[in-house]
Amino acid sequence: AYRWTTGTKEKPIVFEQLIKAKHQSTRTMREVYNALPDDRPITSLCVVEEIHKCPHNYTIVSRTHDQDIDADLYKDGFFRRVTRYLCHSKTDGYLGYVVEELRVISDKESCPPGFTTLVMTMDTNQKAFKRKQICFRALSKNMARQVITDIIVLSNGKIAPEGFCLAGELNGMCVCYKTGAVQSPGDTSASSPSSASCNLPYQMGPHGGSNASGRSGSFPGLYPGLERPSRPAPLPPGSFPSPSPQRAAPTAGSDTYEAANSALYGVPFQCSKKYVDCSDGSDPHPLPPFTAKSPQQLESQYYYSFSLEQDVLLRQTAT
Repeated sequence: AYRWTTGTKEKPIVFEQLIKAKHQSTRTMREVYNALPDDRPITSLCVVEEIHKCPHNYTIVSRTHDQDIDADLYKDGFFRRVTRYLCHSKTDGYLGYVVEELRVISDKESCPPGFTTLVMTMDTNQKAFKRKQICFRALSKNMARQVITDIIVLSNGKIAPEGFCLAGELNGMCVCYKTGAVQSPGDTSASSPSSASCNLPYQMGPHGGSNASGRSGSFPGLYPGLERPSRPAPLPPGSFPSPSPQRAAPTAGSDTYEAANSALYGVPFQCSKKYVDCSDGSDPHPLPPFTAKSPQQLESQYYYSFSLEQDVLLRQTAT
């Protein structure tokens, strides 16, 4: 049998060793990646009876955080063992909604406004808990004051670890959650090209101009400054724009917007004359009374949890 080798004659390197070293490096990088904290917001929660029936794209809380034992939240069943495990997902759930708060309440208490109760198990369609119930509040990301990024279960003690909040006690187990700040879509300080290249001795773009540190004039860089013409180039023949009414540009890929806007295109927007016409000296028609509401009041009044729709989608995925 032949063995493929490389390197020098005195110290040959077998290709099998190279492949083994590559696999070891890949395994190490995967372990490091899995050890890093996942600060993405949780978007959906559910309860399952069997560990191996955790829905796709969900993470099951099967071990306690403090003693590394079974994180069963039921702890009941005289004739047969009945188990309940909490699962959370960071990709499923209603689009654009995040879990803001988590509570453990008594089954005699009514669910707080805006909260959704985990009533049934996702895999066996059984009642989730006795005497206690878990409820959570999901809000639109731009309405949430905070987001939940992690959930743990404690088997000993009723004090949440540092960085966690106590949701409540359930059959001798304490459910805790970790919160994080809401990242607005415009918050790009962590990945902004200007902040990433502020310490580079060259400019990032192909166009001229100084970078964030203002040192592009001292270094030729990867992209030297390009000389721009003193006036713009003329348009090609036949491409002169014809005068047309101004129209707001729709968002990219918005076919629904195009269909709705085409029906109203060219129709002028005018207020009713009874609200603006005062030529006869009379006062304009009074506007109907209304009360201004804050975004939180609107969310509380017209909130819909979509829990039924989410349960249907999760059951279809589980089957």
